[in-house]
Amino acid sequence: MFSPTLNIDGLWSGYTGPGSKTLLPHRMTVKMDIRLVPEMQVEKTSLVREHLDKHGFSEIKIRRLEEGYGWTRMSVNSPYSKAMLKALGEFKVEVEVWPTIAGSTPFSMFAAPPLKLPFIVGGMGHGGPAHSPNEYLVISERGPTGGLMTMEKSFAAILDHVSTIRKQ
Repeated sequence: MFSPTLNIDGLWSGYTGPGSKTLLPHRMTVKMDIRLVPEMQVEKTSLVREHLDKHGFSEIKIRRLEEGYGWTRMSVNSPYSKAMLKALGEFKVEVEVWPTIAGSTPFSMFAAPPLKLPFIVGGMGHGGPAHSPNEYLVISERGPTGGLMTMEKSFAAILDHVSTIRKQ
């Protein structure tokens, strides 16, 4: 949650066609991403190149596939966070408040200029702390946090509570 992560998204190398080839591959490709933490800038990802060079891996080529995006966060004390927590509290489930998301999504595109929109993330559902096979939605209402209908109602409640902020 508090340190950047260097994720390996995929690896490929060698002959992958029909039949066999017993030669050692001359090339390997790795697709990676870096998840930023608060105060870390996209430009700092160039430190990966410096690290590779420092340890004798200058032959490794880095090709940037995407521009990337920055980090964003909103205080749990903001009116938007409080509105979401109040709405979720109405559903009588234990709410977990995390100081940051250990993930990477383009939320900053909306929170940064020129839009400068408030940003919160949350809702009902069942899953694990990270994107994983145990992150899922129970359709029937027999799930630990209800089901699809309860989740939909929670989103409506969150929107309802957030809508009152602008009226104040």
